[in-house]
Amino acid sequence: MASGTVAVRLPNEVLEELQKRAAAENKKVSDLVRELIVSGMAHKGQATNDGNNAKVIEYLEGFGGVLMAILHQSVGARYFAGMATSYGVDMESLMREAKPMDREQKEALMKRFEEAAIHAAQAAWAQVLGMEKQTGGAEIP
Repeated sequence: MASGTVAVRLPNEVLEELQKRAAAENKKVSDLVRELIVSGMAHKGQATNDGNNAKVIEYLEGFGGVLMAILHQSVGARYFAGMATSYGVDMESLMREAKPMDREQKEALMKRFEEAAIHAAQAAWAQVLGMEKQTGGAEIP
């Protein structure tokens, strides 16, 4: 393959770094520069340098903070939804039977509500991720 010559001016710091790296790899500076250029051309458009990787890592770390905030809010919402459901069950039982629901019955009903909520959440995530078509509302088993 035919080749040509290109003269390039580099800042002294860059040239010194190239010289150190070439010596460490037991190569000529010109060979190292050629390899770096060819490798860079082969990876054009890919996030292969440390700067881009650092940006990706920074983004993901920020995203982790957002996910933790969402999780915190979800836990609080789930707690209050459970409390409201429990009070609703108590109120319905008092209005229908003039007495609170038996503890075992209430626990069984609350477990069914919880299972239905989990099923609805899984179905919603599956729909968001494109894994499942929407099938309608959640049913209480």
